[in-house]
Amino acid sequence: MGNLCLFSAVTGIVLEHDQPVAGATIERTYEWRWKNESGRDEVRTDAQGGFSLPAITRGSLFGALLPHEPFVRQTILIHHAGRTYKGWMLNKGEYAENGELGGRPISLVCRLEAAPEHHGEVYGICEPQ
Repeated sequence: MGNLCLFSAVTGIVLEHDQPVAGATIERTYEWRWKNESGRDEVRTDAQGGFSLPAITRGSLFGALLPHEPFVRQTILIHHAGRTYKGWMLNKGEYAENGELGGRPISLVCRLEAAPEHHGEVYGICEPQ
């Protein structure tokens, strides 16, 4: 059975004007087109503004063997002080772990005062390091 990575592990820090943001809610969602599956998880930032989320993987014999175009819509939203920020938006087109950033682990710096912009294929306020 093939092990398919839908969303690689994520670590990051949330800052506002270079100060850590404690207690922000990091909401991660995905939509996997092959299996018509979606899911979500969340975590709160610690006192230093840090957070981490584990990889989301699925085993699928047919997904590993049958030809198809992988497509996983990934989103990370940051909720803080009554506002929602678009942290990470990406359409993942393969199943490799850390495939989102060409093999690099996902390590983010998210600045709440920043305007969302493209960082390569990724859109949002979180900048891959």
